[in-house]
Amino acid sequence: LKSASSTADNRLKKLRKAEGNMTCPNCGTKAQSGIGFGNVCVKFKTFICDACKTSHQAISHRVKSITMSNWTDSEVDELLDQNGGGNDACRHIWLGKAPAIGGR
Repeated sequence: LKSASSTADNRLKKLRKAEGNMTCPNCGTKAQSGIGFGNVCVKFKTFICDACKTSHQAISHRVKSITMSNWTDSEVDELLDQNGGGNDACRHIWLGKAPAIGGR
């Protein structure tokens, strides 16, 4: 039998590699192909690059490591698109009216 933690970890790894989560919603950096980003900003439910991880932590946003943190199924559920999670949802909800990255 798989533990709940390993089930959550496997689901998280799949979400990490989803096409919509392969571009940092903050800076536009592309994740390494097939790997994805190693961090999640818990407040915004987004997969973020290392540089943006540091920025989020500087303003007291909780950031969890995909590989170094323990994840529960309910935490992974929060990252699903239908629950307002993931980078596509972030771009639509939080950044919908913001100018394009590098745009004017």
